[in-house]
Amino acid sequence: MVFNNFGDRSRPLGNLNNDTCLTTRRANATVISNVYEGIPETILLNVVSWILLILLFAILRNRAWDYGRLALVHTEKWTQLFYKNTEDAVAVEESSTDVSLIPDTGCLWFPSIFKISRERIYTRCGPDASHYLSFQEHLLFLSSAIMIFSVCVILPINFQGTLQGGKTTFGHTTVSNLEPTSNWLWVHVIASFCFVPLTVLIMRRCSGRKPSVTALTSRTIMITHISRSQRNSEDIKNYFTLKYPDIEIKDIQIAYRVKKLTKLERERELSREAKMYCILNHKPDLKVQPYGCIICCPWKAKNALLYYTEEETRLNELVIRERRTVLENPLGIAFLTLNSEESAQHVIKSFEPGSVRHWLITKAPSPSDINWENLEISYRNWYSKAIIINGILFLVLFFLTTPLIVVNVFNNLTSAQDIFVSKLSPVLSDFLPTLLLLSFSALMPVLVAYSDEWMSHWTKSKQNHATMHKAFFFLLFMVLILPSLGLTSAQAFFEWPLQSHNVTVRWECVFLADKGAFFVNYIITSALIGTALELLRFPELAMYVFRFLRIKSEAEKTSIRKEIMSEFPFGIHYAWTLLIFTISTVYSLTCPLITPFGLLYLCLKHFVDKYNIYYVYRPITMCGEGQQIHASAVKMVRVAIFVLQLIMAAFSFIRGGLNVKFYVSLMGLFVTIAFFCFLSPFPSCKPTQSNIANFPESSEQYVAPVLLSSQNVEQGSEVIISSPSYGSNVNEVGVQLRSDMGSSIA
Repeated sequence: MVFNNFGDRSRPLGNLNNDTCLTTRRANATVISNVYEGIPETILLNVVSWILLILLFAILRNRAWDYGRLALVHTEKWTQLFYKNTEDAVAVEESSTDVSLIPDTGCLWFPSIFKISRERIYTRCGPDASHYLSFQEHLLFLSSAIMIFSVCVILPINFQGTLQGGKTTFGHTTVSNLEPTSNWLWVHVIASFCFVPLTVLIMRRCSGRKPSVTALTSRTIMITHISRSQRNSEDIKNYFTLKYPDIEIKDIQIAYRVKKLTKLERERELSREAKMYCILNHKPDLKVQPYGCIICCPWKAKNALLYYTEEETRLNELVIRERRTVLENPLGIAFLTLNSEESAQHVIKSFEPGSVRHWLITKAPSPSDINWENLEISYRNWYSKAIIINGILFLVLFFLTTPLIVVNVFNNLTSAQDIFVSKLSPVLSDFLPTLLLLSFSALMPVLVAYSDEWMSHWTKSKQNHATMHKAFFFLLFMVLILPSLGLTSAQAFFEWPLQSHNVTVRWECVFLADKGAFFVNYIITSALIGTALELLRFPELAMYVFRFLRIKSEAEKTSIRKEIMSEFPFGIHYAWTLLIFTISTVYSLTCPLITPFGLLYLCLKHFVDKYNIYYVYRPITMCGEGQQIHASAVKMVRVAIFVLQLIMAAFSFIRGGLNVKFYVSLMGLFVTIAFFCFLSPFPSCKPTQSNIANFPESSEQYVAPVLLSSQNVEQGSEVIISSPSYGSNVNEVGVQLRSDMGSSIA
């Protein structure tokens, strides 16, 4: 039997060594004191680091005055891409007082975060940003309730025991300090049950009821699997007119293969803007390196104005030729706009594929949500790519490495290396493993996000939805589950049940005092240093510098600034928020001191994300199917409750065997799973019927933007590409710049 190692269940936990459970060894020398497993030192070092990073951000922002999408109208300093807002930028970007920027010059950016209302976020940034911030606010309420109960009730109860050191020992604050026969353990078991209705009561109210689609999207359907002989507007219109005579058809648009055209149009636009840069800045003698970067290879350079003029002419011809080729080869995808939302729903529900038309009809996503370049990827090819990419990703994360391997490296230091690190700085030796674990775990969502980008999702909403699920469960597995059990890889996790000699040892690792202290330090570092780094956005700055060093000429600066502007990655940020909440909740009863720092993380994360969404990133509209990511995030809060009750059942079994507490805990776990999975107490984020009439009008079209921009190349003029009507957007800034360029030349 695999449970023959339980032996004496009345013994205190903590007899396991660091090598077995992979907890970091702490140096004996300390700067402050040796209480609570070095948590005071971690707090001090993180607070100092956080203050320095915030001061650095304030200095950079004060020099540059705002960053993000507003910097597109500036060319003076590199910092203006990231850190400054001027009156000119506001004038270019904002024409309505309802969505205008709150004045935040100087040091006013900090109080401006608290003045941004939910209505302003919705108007300027769209319903997705409103859903996301509402989700964080409700998590804050839930975490506050859990924190108050854990600190005011569970922590004093844990102090009643005598198994783990004295009052200055961190283990004295954990559940391991209580005797196995103590009746106080019933409070922990009952509390894990009470968290279920508390979670449902709070989180079910965060599902938004505001309109999340436009009037165009609400009455448009998407038709796929159209055969080659039927890929024309008249044939589709005639079919629906005969089949649904009472429904008025407003518009029909067919999708095309635009991937190559998009690449050519991007190169053409780069050449055009570089040429205009030379003209407007009166730099006719500016040089360009056609075969490399001008910084590393300034030899054999050509005249930039002449080079970009020739390039624009050449690319104009290529774009025109490719556009004609594209229009002659439509895809088997069409967008049919009807007269009302009810008509669209009726067609979707009543249509049945026949022997001739094997069409698949679904609700159309928002035009701005569609990745037009990826529509040419068929379902068969997409699933093939998905299997290969996800298989490679799984193998990499399963066999090769996890963030916990960093901790293992520190445990395997030789005595001489250990002495050297300790002498270098006692605080550094205790703090470095946690910081490295945070850094390595931060790479995992990036890897997941890139893998989903390579999969060529048809819509941004599906891409974010897949990224959120994979990133959260990978992070949950690698940052919470494996470190808690003292395992270094998923391979070791699946081999563990087959090794009868250490089954109980692994479960006991969860309740070690050092393990709880490790997660407290991890959350402290995430809350302070992690959120401060999100403000500074060093990865984006590094990408900007990398692209800047590769430019052929100074004239390409404007295009580089445009390329660095991105949309808020909801998938990654949902995953991180859910991960920290899950860690805090799972350890809230066994290690109550973790809950205040989990709440601190959610507070700082909320304000940092609000600032970045409002001032930095472009709006993103994931209408219709995009609401799945918000509804799924609410439902994934259940994972924290599941794991919490599983740990309480395991603790009851390890400490008391097959007693009443174990059976009650196990029964409560099964009831909770059945309640969450079958009754589904969390509603979706879909708007109510009363709001359907209030859908905002939009000038969007179900046409790839590159087809609109390339349409006017032959005419020698630029086209204004419509975009979501939420606040400002980069296209508006670009159109204004083009207008200014034209007037200056004239």
